[in-house]
Amino acid sequence: MSDSHFKEFFGRLERIDKIHRSGGGFEADGTLGQSHYTRERARRARRAGLRPALLVVLFMVVLKGFLLASQGEEVYRAKLSALRSGSVIEMAGAYVMAQDPISNVIAVWVKPLVD
Repeated sequence: MSDSHFKEFFGRLERIDKIHRSGGGFEADGTLGQSHYTRERARRARRAGLRPALLVVLFMVVLKGFLLASQGEEVYRAKLSALRSGSVIEMAGAYVMAQDPISNVIAVWVKPLVD
């Protein structure tokens, strides 16, 4: 091969390396290329806010179930009515801590553990 062919070949290799360093390149259909991994990261970033919110809700429901099981239904209702007659923040707390079917089921499940 002549010298000009070598220069052209190595120039092309240099251009390809430059494109790859900047994150570009050819991706065949059905392969896991760079765009697959960056797209996954974007999906996880959008979904990240939902998981902590669900954990907080789950924690509150389980907490209500344990409180209901340990105090009994009458005492729990009396404390909720006391909260409802308080300030705005206490009324919001009464709304959040109100009994729901899921906390009642959890209270039945953990009642033997609490007694």
